[in-house]
Amino acid sequence: MRPTLKKIIFGLIFIALVSGTFSAFAQINLGQPANQSVIIKIDEKGNAHITHVVQPSKNAQQLSVINNDYTNLQITTQDGEAAQYGTTGGEKAGFLIFPTNQNVLVDYDLENAVTKADAWWLWNYLYQASTTFYLPEKVNLVFVNGNPINLGMADGIKCHGCQVKLEYQIDKTETLKQIQWEDKKFDVRLITTAKISSFAFDQPNKKIVFDTDNANEYVTLVIPKELLSNPYQVLLNNKKLLKHEFYSDDTNIWLNVKPNATGTVEVIGTSVIPEFPITAILVLATSLILATRYSHKFNLR
Repeated sequence: MRPTLKKIIFGLIFIALVSGTFSAFAQINLGQPANQSVIIKIDEKGNAHITHVVQPSKNAQQLSVINNDYTNLQITTQDGEAAQYGTTGGEKAGFLIFPTNQNVLVDYDLENAVTKADAWWLWNYLYQASTTFYLPEKVNLVFVNGNPINLGMADGIKCHGCQVKLEYQIDKTETLKQIQWEDKKFDVRLITTAKISSFAFDQPNKKIVFDTDNANEYVTLVIPKELLSNPYQVLLNNKKLLKHEFYSDDTNIWLNVKPNATGTVEVIGTSVIPEFPITAILVLATSLILATRYSHKFNLR
C-alpha cells in the first residue's frame, strides 16, 4: 500500500476514534460541491423518485439528499456499475462521490413528497441545483410559485437553483359554460375549486361576468377567441385584478386569475363576436348594392 494512501486512511480512522462516530466526517470539507442536476419523477400518490446526475470530476464531490426520509438508495455510474463513494452526516444526509471520468447517478425514493389538501397536491421544494420535474400523466396544468403553466406536449418543467412551490390537480375540477350567441354556441371551460355563479356573457360591453364565493382560489378560463379575444382586462368588484394569459392555441386563450376576495369578476376583451353574423352582414351589404344600382337605373330613365 502506498504511503500517501496509508496516511489518508490513518487520518480518517483517527478522526473516527476522536469523535466516536463518523458523523464528524460531514463537517470536514473533503470535496467540492457536486456539479449536478436533479431529475424528479412524481407518481399519482405523491411519491417521488429522485435522481442526482453528478458530472465527471478529477476531485471528490459532495452532495446532500433532498430529504432524509429516503429509501431504495442506489449509487451507480452511468454504465450501471457500482460507484465509489462515502457518506457524510449533518442536518441532511449526504454522499462524497470519489473522482470519476463518467456521470454518477444517485437514485432514491421519497414517499409522500407531495402532499394533498382537498383537490390540490402541494410541494414546497428547495434544493440548490437545477431540477427537472416530471408530473403524473394526467396533469396538464401546474402552478409554479403561483404562476400557471400549461404543460401541453411538454415532458416536464425545469427550474434553476431551485426554490418553488408546486401546486397541481390530478383530476381537474372543471365545468363547462355554454354561451349561445345568435346561431352559434361557444364552450367556455372553467377550471377551479371555487364556487362560481351568475356566469354571463355581455356582448355589448365585450365581457364575461361571474361571481365567486371563494377568495384566494385559482380560476382558469379557457375562452374561445372568436367569442371574446385578448388581451384582456380583469376586474374584481370594479378594481383591477392581476391576471395571466399564459397559453393559446388556434381557437382558445387560457386565462388565470386568483381573486383575493369574494365578489364579481369581469373579464373584458378587446373584440367580441359581432352582433350580426358575418353571413347576415354580407347579405345585407349585397342587398344595399343591388338597391343602389336599381335606384340609379330608375333615375336615368
